[in-house]
Formats: sequence, C-alpha cells, structure tokens
Amino acid sequence: MNFSDPVVSAALIGASGTVLTALVQLRISWRREMKERERGQPITKKTRRGPVMAVFALMIAAAVGGFALSQYFQSLREDDRDSLRAELQAKLSEINATAVRLEQTRTTERAQIESEAHRADSARLGDEGAAASMVVGPCKPEGVPGARQECTEQSALRVALCVRVPASASVKEVQLYTRFEDSRQGWTDSKVQAGQDAGEARFSEKSFERPDDAGAKQVCQGFVSWNREKSRLARILVKYAP
Repeated sequence: MNFSDPVVSAALIGASGTVLTALVQLRISWRREMKERERGQPITKKTRRGPVMAVFALMIAAAVGGFALSQYFQSLREDDRDSLRAELQAKLSEINATAVRLEQTRTTERAQIESEAHRADSARLGDEGAAASMVVGPCKPEGVPGARQECTEQSALRVALCVRVPASASVKEVQLYTRFEDSRQGWTDSKVQAGQDAGEARFSEKSFERPDDAGAKQVCQGFVSWNREKSRLARILVKYAP
C-alpha cells in the first residue's frame, strides 16, 4: 500500500506530537506521584492510570511514527527505483535508436556499394562491348534446277547479326568484321566499314535496334554474302554506355 508524501508527512507530524504530549504527561504524572509519596499519600488507581495511558500513547505514537517513517523510506526507495528504471529505459531507447541508425546507414552504404559496383561492371562491359557472330553459307540463287545462275547481291539471302544490350544503353560504336570461314586471318585484320564491299559481301550502312526481353534490347546490323563457293564468318561488336 502506497501513501502520498502529504499523508506520510501528516502521520509523522501527528506521531511526533503524540510522543511529545505523552512525554509531557509522563513527566507531570511522575512529578505528581513523587510529591504524593513525599507527603505519604496513597497512590490511587487514577493516579497510576496516567503513566499507563501515557505509555500506551507512546506505544501508539511509536507505531504510527515507525509505520509512517517506513512508508517514507519505502517511497524514497520507490522513487529512486522509478528514477533508475526511467534512466535505464531512456538508455535502452537511445541504444536501440543508435542501433537502428547504424543498421540503416550500413544498409544504405551496402546499397551504394552494390550500385557503384553494378555501374562499374556495366561500364566495363560496355567498354568491352557485346559481340555476336554468324556463319553465312555460299550463295544459292533460286531458279531452274540444273541451270547455272549468277548470284548477285540483290538475289542473295540477307541476314541480321544482333547483340543484346541493356534497354537503357546508349550505343557508342558498332564494329564490323567478316572473313571466309576457312581463313586464318585474325579479327583485327578482318574489320570492315558499314556499306563497304568486302569481296562479295557487305554489311548494311546503318544498324538498327529492336526490343528484347524486359530491361534489354537488341542492336542489329544487316549482312549479305553472294559468294557461290565459300562460307563467310560475320561478326558484330557493339560498345555502349550503360
């Protein structure tokens, strides 16, 4: 059972007053008893009742005062405990808030690092370029069976070489290469220009784009070979900015 500070203070004051009053009554009763003994008068029950009542009053006052004092000390301990609990709760809240901020900062930094790494990888891949190659067989013009017909650029089969790049990529350069399939020539020595005659073979003058899956697109270049004897290798390399 908890009491407020005014109640405890009033109990202490009341107990103190009762103790002082009882002490005064005891002193008066003892002096009266001593005087009666000096005069040789008998001590009556009424006379003896005064000290008894005073002692009884002292006991009650002591009990009330002790109880009030214990309640006062208990309230002080509870106040200290409440203050300590509030302080600990505040510290825990501060620690939790700090931990949350650190976690958010770490998550943000990790996301930034991953994003930068992704951009770096994308930039590196764009600088290296995306490539595709294809084998185009000898030209076989359609016509009368058994009749020898010349294969021309107009009658030859046209194909498209395509590479897949990110949909947001900006094409910086398209490099084109072609050589005979049985040639040992390196790709560096086989580079040609768009629209250039590469010996009965040619790439179209312009590249074109077409959509692919979500987040990607294709960059394509047309190619035609009208050589009747040999197959050709065609290659496209697209460099882009992510």
